[in-house]
Formats: sequence, C-alpha cells, structure tokens
Amino acid sequence: MSFNIEKEGVKMIANHNCKEVSIFEVGPRDGLQPEPVFIPTEKKIELVNRLTDAGCKRIEVTSFVHPRWVPQMADSKEVLAGIRKKEGVTYNALIPNLRGLELAMECGLKEVVTIMSTSESHNKKNLNMSTGDSLKEIEQINKVAAKNGVKVRSYIATVFGCPIEGEMSPKRALEIALKLEEYGSYEISLGDTTGMANPVSAYEIPKMINEKLTGAKLAVHYHKYHGLEFANNLASFEAGIRIFDGAAGGLGGCPYAPGAKGNCQTEILVEMFHRMGIETGIDLKQIYEAGEYAQTLSTLLHSRCV
Repeated sequence: MSFNIEKEGVKMIANHNCKEVSIFEVGPRDGLQPEPVFIPTEKKIELVNRLTDAGCKRIEVTSFVHPRWVPQMADSKEVLAGIRKKEGVTYNALIPNLRGLELAMECGLKEVVTIMSTSESHNKKNLNMSTGDSLKEIEQINKVAAKNGVKVRSYIATVFGCPIEGEMSPKRALEIALKLEEYGSYEISLGDTTGMANPVSAYEIPKMINEKLTGAKLAVHYHKYHGLEFANNLASFEAGIRIFDGAAGGLGGCPYAPGAKGNCQTEILVEMFHRMGIETGIDLKQIYEAGEYAQTLSTLLHSRCV
C-alpha cells in the first residue's frame, strides 16, 4: 500500500513504490558467536530449522573461524550436516581466509561470507591482519570461489564508527566496497559494529556507496542501540537499500569489539516492513517464535544493556 502523507510540506517515508525487501538472517552465526557457554549442536540445528520454517530464505548458519578464536563455532561441520535444508533457501557460513573457504566447500556450501573492517585497529583485533592484507585474502577467496561455483558475500565492519578509533571516513568504506565489487563479491553489507550509526549517516553513507557500485548489491547490518537500529534501517530503506541483516531474538555482537551489543532483531524488523505494506516472505508468527527460541539459548541477553 502506498500513502501520500504530507505534513508542513515534507513528504513522509510511507510514500514509496517498494513492495518487497530481503532479510538476511545472521542469528545462528553472528547471534550466537559471542556466547561464553557452548550451546549444544542440536539446539543450533533447531534454531536454523525454525528459521527455515519461518520462511527465511537466506541464513548465515555458522563460521569456519578457528575454534581457538571463536569456540562457539567449533561444531560448524556438524551443524551444517544436521540442518534440514529446504529448496530455495541459501545456507552460508562466514569464512576468515582461504582455509575457511576450503572447509565450507567440503560441506557443500555454494555461498560464503567474508569480513573486513574499515578500521586498521579493529581489523587487526578481529582478523589479526591489516586491512591491506585482508583485501588481498578476499581477492584470492573470490578467485577460488568463482572457479568452484561459490558466491561471495562480503561484510565491511566499522563503517559507521569504530569502538577503538572512533569516527571513520565514509570514503574508506567506499574504497573497500569498490575493491570488493572488483574482486567479484556479489553483495556487500555495511556493518555498524557497535551501534554508532544514526539516521543521517544510515541514509547518507549507504546512498553514497550504492550510487557508485555498478554490479554488486548493497545491504546494511545494524547493531542495537536502544532501538535506534530500527530508525537506521528505515533511513537506509529511504536511501534505496533493499537488503537488511537481522538476528532472531536480537542476539549477537562482535567478540573483538569493545561495547558490542546484539544485532537488530529480525522479528521486529519484519513486522516493521509488514506494517508498511512491504513483503519479506517471512511468517511473522513463526519468526517471533524463532526469536523467542533463540533467546532461550543466550546467557548474555540479560547480563548487558541492549
């Protein structure tokens, strides 16, 4: 439904022609990775299956990061082997390097996700390498992936600010995005790693980058900050973004980013769009139930300000 709502000469956001957006569900990976108590493999599998049943078409199931760095993801192979795969659903995993790509391909995945930061400090803390080395690694990942029919989605972290370095230049995010597109990443997600974005930056930065990309699609990935994440998603929607990352139950956060909180809550994100008359392909009742289940897996949820 399209509304022509105007107040004092300002056209409201509800006047749009968009009928559908895509939700990229990161809960099983980004949502669970910082949990300090190991979650049984069967419960992780149950979460993915509930998300599939809810209608999620793109699910980040796990990661192939060394268990020494992210112990929660030590059972990545077992989770991928145990989930109930549905035709038409893309299941993928985060990989930090070429070895991660090899492991993902051994599990039969046809899509992987890479990550790097705009911030040198955060990139070294998160990946133990410089941003320049990360770009070289992702270039090689894309080459090998392309030869094997595997698609690459790429995160850029700390786009809207770094908990270590503070404000980051949007031009740096643009430079990285253009390099990732050149290497073959088919989709790029702009990450607000610790909830430092605001509706102005959430509008201006994605719009600026989206206008420069010629082939890759652009997504946004906002973390919690007292509900501001939903205003940020709405601002990015107004900027023309149509792909939004979320985590069922609002769980998650980067283990190597001081102050990181949970991800934008998928079920509320879905409800927001549905109330605007925009389809997501996700069943609202079932995604709320999946979110409630995800929250039962968390020991962090009530121990920090979200």
